[in-house]
Amino acid sequence: MAIAQMNWGRLLYPLNDPGMKEFADHLDRIYRIAEEAPGFIWRIDEDQLATELARSGFCELTSATVSVWHSLEDLRKYTYDTEHGLFLKRTREWFEAVDGPQLVIWSVKPDAEPDFFEAKKRLDHLRHHGPSEYAYGWDKNLR
Repeated sequence: MAIAQMNWGRLLYPLNDPGMKEFADHLDRIYRIAEEAPGFIWRIDEDQLATELARSGFCELTSATVSVWHSLEDLRKYTYDTEHGLFLKRTREWFEAVDGPQLVIWSVKPDAEPDFFEAKKRLDHLRHHGPSEYAYGWDKNLR
């Protein structure tokens, strides 16, 4: 088994706004770091994600990522122990505060390529029912 994750946020400004320049200038690098990280398997295509976000009623300021990893520990190391973690510490410079979870994780087969609709369903389940095998966040025990 592997794990899938989806995280999302609402940008303070469009990516082409001067207030987003540093963030936008580093996006491709951060994606590349993820794709080269130990344990990375797959990431949703940005065009597919944009289409799915629009179909789900999210505004153009919504940013999200859906990816698959060999393990929760691999995802955790990428998230906090790479350059991604440095940007994560600065989230409030680029993203609004939102209510509820911004991350959902669930088990998948290693060849899975979940779409945003499945991820959103699991995020909603986590929001309304709390962590379970179906949907959880970082609070799941690493074993």
